[in-house]
Amino acid sequence: MLILILSSGCSGSSKDIFREYDEVFIQDMDVMSTPQGENTLLTVTPYIRNDQDTDSSMLSVKVKVIDEKTHLTVAEKDLDMGYVKAESLAYNAVSLGTVKPGNYEVETQLLREGQLIGSWSEYITIEANSSAEHPADILLTDMNLVITQFTDRDAKAVVDISPGVYNQGGDSKPLKMVVTARTDEYTSYTESDELGIIKGSGQLRGHVRFVFPRRAEYTFSVTVEENGQEIITSETTEPVKMDRIERNVVKNYPLVEEGTPAELPEGEASGEGSTPGFEGIMCVVLLLAASVINRRFDSKKDRKEELHGWKRR
Repeated sequence: MLILILSSGCSGSSKDIFREYDEVFIQDMDVMSTPQGENTLLTVTPYIRNDQDTDSSMLSVKVKVIDEKTHLTVAEKDLDMGYVKAESLAYNAVSLGTVKPGNYEVETQLLREGQLIGSWSEYITIEANSSAEHPADILLTDMNLVITQFTDRDAKAVVDISPGVYNQGGDSKPLKMVVTARTDEYTSYTESDELGIIKGSGQLRGHVRFVFPRRAEYTFSVTVEENGQEIITSETTEPVKMDRIERNVVKNYPLVEEGTPAELPEGEASGEGSTPGFEGIMCVVLLLAASVINRRFDSKKDRKEELHGWKRR
């Protein structure tokens, strides 16, 4: 039995109560699924941002999975985040128990020494699918990019790239991801990641690291190979100007399958474009297979970022 996750999101913050900690907040959250028999194992990764010029106090998060029908908490875990350095981003993954098909709210609360200072919620639908014998059908959804440090007198940047992968078919064979960054037709950088087997309706993020000269524009392409055979290649829709990206800020870019026709101008398109981010995966799946609706509202108006996504491996 396969499981489909249909996801949408929103966020909130208790900034009016703890205004002095307003610059420490949940910037985003990945919700990932792994089918286990007739149920699904959920893994949640909260991204905690500290925009202050000093390190934070001790932080923790509480993650709950709430059944929307009964309003009962079906899974719950606490996760220590420790201190988040000044002007930096911290994230960690926590695996919760398995859940049955149904509608759920996944809520993450950010706490400082036990006091609530922010929250974020995702609403997911898990549906059973009897097509377990189908072959794998791999979709590249989006790409997270974060500069972790500058080197060589700020002339170069250490860049972490995390493309999102969704298997909307049956269990895959061993997969390999290859990420290529190009500045022109003569200059390119390539790194790879062994993804292993992705079960049907499973989702994950690959991870590679580059060191780039900052004063250049880069176009990215991501290829997934199954048993050594290329099965899909997707690309970013526009060049990335590395010198315009701040350190420790996660940027998200949609991936479009190679050969996809250019989007029609506004007014001529047959439907709305997909929302970038790992939640954007579900919008793409809507167009290709699974009827998914995404929405996300970040209550922090001054720092809202399009950082949607699910899991970092």
